[in-house]
Amino acid sequence: MRFLSPLVMSLLLSGIAASAQQPFAAVARQTFADLLKTPLAHPAVEPTVHSRNVEEGLVIEDVSWPSLDDQVVPAFVIRPADAEGPLPAVICLHGSSGGRDSMATREFGPGEWVRHGRDTSHTRMLGWARELARRGYIVVAMTQRGLDSRGVPVNTQSNALLVQGRTGMGSVLHEIRQAVSYLDGRDDVGKIGVTGMSFGGITSFYTWIVDDRIAAAAPICGGVGSLESFIQLGSLSYHGTYWWIPDMLLKGDHGDFASAVAPRPLMLWAPTEDIGMPREGVDRFRARVEPAYAQAGASDALVIHQPPGKHSFTLDAFQAMEAFFKQTLH
Repeated sequence: MRFLSPLVMSLLLSGIAASAQQPFAAVARQTFADLLKTPLAHPAVEPTVHSRNVEEGLVIEDVSWPSLDDQVVPAFVIRPADAEGPLPAVICLHGSSGGRDSMATREFGPGEWVRHGRDTSHTRMLGWARELARRGYIVVAMTQRGLDSRGVPVNTQSNALLVQGRTGMGSVLHEIRQAVSYLDGRDDVGKIGVTGMSFGGITSFYTWIVDDRIAAAAPICGGVGSLESFIQLGSLSYHGTYWWIPDMLLKGDHGDFASAVAPRPLMLWAPTEDIGMPREGVDRFRARVEPAYAQAGASDALVIHQPPGKHSFTLDAFQAMEAFFKQTLH
């Protein structure tokens, strides 16, 4: 499916002949929503603010909202206290061993964190959502479904959902899209971006595909690249059930969907030794997607970093992400 014309790609994605009135991005969004077995329509959200504090010149709100299956999504909404006018907003998504608390610590940078349910600590990037707020963004730092303290693990939930005709990824993205609805309804919010590490990287990428309200996405070590390459070269046991979307390759690989969504801004942080996606998969993604952005006259809107290194959220990754959002959301 590499180097196909936009028309042939859209036919592969949709399975039907797209009309002249149906843009490629719309076909891709609908096709992806169908794969996720989730509605394409923007989901409603009814947030409750439990508390509001002012710290370090930031307003920090403890917020939650009801979601599918009687679940409740916990989040922190963090914004500069003295800001005037609409601000760019970013939805921040943690990896599998974090949650909203690890993203909102006062400390910013690599530090020790004890994962929920564990006794020993590990090193991870702390406080990066709060740091974005310090730099002028309205931030939603949310704990994703099936992770941290949110009950049954995501892979177990995904297994059960599959036999009910649903997908774990669709349910996870539903909650992220509720966060988009929340931000989209605020008068003080301008453009909306999404970013995340590892588990949060792939969910930010997929949210960018399916939700046209996302102005820019910056997945970090998110396993974005080529499913075909991962199957051929990667460690198949690394990603859990949530990562595998039934029938996806019958419609398109990551690069096919990203090409259809072009030229909406996208940044990848993909270290060359990342266990979540072989370098060859990222190279294949680049070869597939760069021509689409070039054809749209927006080559600068696609930024792919492939530094040496392994699966890790580094200060360099944060700085690259923040620079990307400064260019695309302001």
